[in-house]
Amino acid sequence: MRITDELRKPGIKRMILDTDTYNEIDDQFALSLAMLAPERIDLAAVTAAPFHNDKSSSFADGMERSYREIGICTRLVAESHGVKIPPYFRGSTARMPDPLTPVDSEAADRIAEIAMAYDGITFVTAIGAITNVASAILKYPEIREKIGVIWLGGHAKWFNGAEFNMQGDVNAANAVFASGVPLLQFPCAGVVSHLILDIYELEHFLRGNSPLGDYLCDNVAECKPTGAVSWSRVIWDISTVAGVIDPGCFSATEEPRLRVREDLSYEIGAVPGNYEHVNHVSRDRIFSILFSKLCK
Repeated sequence: MRITDELRKPGIKRMILDTDTYNEIDDQFALSLAMLAPERIDLAAVTAAPFHNDKSSSFADGMERSYREIGICTRLVAESHGVKIPPYFRGSTARMPDPLTPVDSEAADRIAEIAMAYDGITFVTAIGAITNVASAILKYPEIREKIGVIWLGGHAKWFNGAEFNMQGDVNAANAVFASGVPLLQFPCAGVVSHLILDIYELEHFLRGNSPLGDYLCDNVAECKPTGAVSWSRVIWDISTVAGVIDPGCFSATEEPRLRVREDLSYEIGAVPGNYEHVNHVSRDRIFSILFSKLCK
């Protein structure tokens, strides 16, 4: 199965969103967008992905903070737009110890349960470290025929260097690449880094529009560099959700599967098969989707 082919088919797509919601300010945009596109997305569940940086004291604390942020954000979306809050679940509290050993979590179990109960394909859209998704695949290998994984992670193949989501759990990334599961990768540097949002554009569309709009604006405003006059912010995570809503907003090619080395470089063709690698996203088309949904 090619995920891009499935996305181009008309109709509603069943989706699970796996998100490290408290890590930055862009996951909230992606979660809101997923809830506000019922004509295209059936959001079956949201799962809390772990992370560890200066906003968390540990991998487990990052997951717990993300879980709480999912609750805050979904309630604001429901209050502002009158939509239903999807079920959401706690995720992994530790990284995978190696590429073959899953980490037990409610998220991994629910991903498998939801996928196996549905007749069609469930798109598991991951916008953080991919521990929950990899663990679900390893623990329940039968779901490989029932899901398509869409992941914001890694950099474009022509870039070198660490990327936060991939670095968060390299073993999990390697488990997903090696699993053979249909995979569509939205790389960060070189591709999704194109999704630059000007702060004045954000304020124009969302400030005063709703409690959700004010919350999103306030979150972004906290990131303003000291003394900056003109500044902007990459809103990474909306790329994947917008791609489900409108697959015309990105282009992808089929590439050999890879393994991530310890230094986070790619070993191309290290595992059998191919996957889909996004090469371009349409900045204006994606932000038009975002604002058209959030401004209703």
